[in-house]
Amino acid sequence: MTEEQEPRTRHRRRRAPGDPTTTGSIPIVRTDPGLPDPTVEYRRPERSANPYLEIRYAQAEVPSPAIEKRFVEPSWSAEPPQVRHRAAVPPTPLPEPAAPVAPVTAPVPEAPTVPAAPAPVADADTAAMPSSRAGSPADFTATDPHVPALDPAELNTAAFALAAPTAPVAAPAAHAAPVTGSFDILDGHAETAPAPAPSAGGSGEPPTGDLPVVEGGMPERRSHRKALFAVLAVAIVVLVVGLLGLKHLGVFDSHKNFSSTTGGSPTLVQIPEQASVREIGKILADDDVVGSKRAFIDAAGSRSLKAGFYKLPTKISAATAVSMLTDENDTYRVGSLVIPEGLQLDSKKGIDGKTTPGIFEMLAEATSVQADGKTYGVTVEQLQHAAAQSSVADLGVPSWAAPAVQKLTGDHRRIEGLIASGSWEDIDPRMDAKELLRSLITRSVTRFESWGLTSQNDSGLMPYDALVVASIIEREVKHDDDYAKAARVILNRLDKGQKLEMDSTANYTAAVTNIDVHGETYTDKTEWNTYQKEGLPVTPIGAVGEKALHAVEHPAVGDWVYFVTVDKDGTTLFAKTFAQHKKNTEVACKNKFITTGCS
Repeated sequence: MTEEQEPRTRHRRRRAPGDPTTTGSIPIVRTDPGLPDPTVEYRRPERSANPYLEIRYAQAEVPSPAIEKRFVEPSWSAEPPQVRHRAAVPPTPLPEPAAPVAPVTAPVPEAPTVPAAPAPVADADTAAMPSSRAGSPADFTATDPHVPALDPAELNTAAFALAAPTAPVAAPAAHAAPVTGSFDILDGHAETAPAPAPSAGGSGEPPTGDLPVVEGGMPERRSHRKALFAVLAVAIVVLVVGLLGLKHLGVFDSHKNFSSTTGGSPTLVQIPEQASVREIGKILADDDVVGSKRAFIDAAGSRSLKAGFYKLPTKISAATAVSMLTDENDTYRVGSLVIPEGLQLDSKKGIDGKTTPGIFEMLAEATSVQADGKTYGVTVEQLQHAAAQSSVADLGVPSWAAPAVQKLTGDHRRIEGLIASGSWEDIDPRMDAKELLRSLITRSVTRFESWGLTSQNDSGLMPYDALVVASIIEREVKHDDDYAKAARVILNRLDKGQKLEMDSTANYTAAVTNIDVHGETYTDKTEWNTYQKEGLPVTPIGAVGEKALHAVEHPAVGDWVYFVTVDKDGTTLFAKTFAQHKKNTEVACKNKFITTGCS
């Protein structure tokens, strides 16, 4: 660069927010005052790489105060031609011209293969700038056949005179957009992807600068990601379910097994109702009875195991544990007993010298166990005290029996008959006397109600009275077929106001039970002796079973008022009259079954 020449001016474009991300292709506009005047003679224009820029040369011998290269400001019409334009850019300031000349717009050749771009935006900076594309009509015609010919007079007088800028030509409002910031040669897309021109309908919205999205690109990637996540989720679920299934099947269980058949110190073990072999094995393993749940499962196989409480030694082999749990004599069972029909709370001594253990004694024996370094169970005295002194609510007495029980507070026999007969296999030895009685009474009430005491009673008696009658039948009659007839005899006597005069009621308070009631047993005036009192005993006289209770609820039809058992087989004869009853009694005398009242 010589000293006479002015330094060249470089203008770098600042990228707008909507521009494409082009790097390394920054256009440069150069202005040089040493170039010849473009108004004298023009050579054939050269095609620039930029479709929006065209370069023309003037003769060198004609001096010119300034030469510039710039974009052409297009003129607007009602229907602008479908040509591509770029926004005009301001050059470096030029010397003040002699007179203002209005800029003339010239159409830019249209590239046939590139879509049309929207009309440029006219603002104060670009509209006031003179046009740099000047030349004779012949030059325009020779340069591009698509450019229409212009009048040379217009070109010489308006386009190429150096004068002060006049007022800009305003673009239609629909295409106007403010241009801010420093000078920028690019105003839209990159040179290789020009924006489309306004449509013929005149919408003419300027390009937004957003890059087109290839259909199916990102959604396809997200779809693949979702599919991968779905597959992973399914795989994790299958894995977890599989591991849980294998764990349930015992694949990961320990197979540890003890070898001893005697084991160590005993422990109290509870087997719940409906427990599976797997559950029982876990309980035994937790209580250190067997080495592992799996060892017990393998040893038990398909054997049936009873629920209840067991006294088992610790650290025994799984096979030994199975044999103890399945022992036919229930040697290792605790808290299990069977209460026969008609059994009383207290133990009774018979005429033969044998003592029949009562319910309290059976409970004390069934719950007494030493295990875990403790002594479990209750005594007869503890049961009698709890039965006599505990409140009706604490004992679990039902509402239909509460008044009668409440009247006898202080007498343990007040709960007689409220413990049902049958099998009791899961009495908890760890309970105290009150808890144990409450458990038995409440569960017995459930049995009575399931047997129809409160819902299917056709006897005409109240539930508690029906229970009393059923207890007498349990003690008086041996065969089930005679239960309904005996119930009818009692009901007929009650209807007539006749004393029951039942031996079983007199024997209830006797020191020695004897079928031949005589002496003090006969004359003792108690609340149970129906020889001496009218109506029913104050309480039941023993445990009641289902068959006797059903017989009272559905008594036989008849007018019998007497019955007597005539032999040890339990044969019972019924009579409608006292004369017939005396004959039946003679049969018992002949069989030497009774002696009292025989002739």
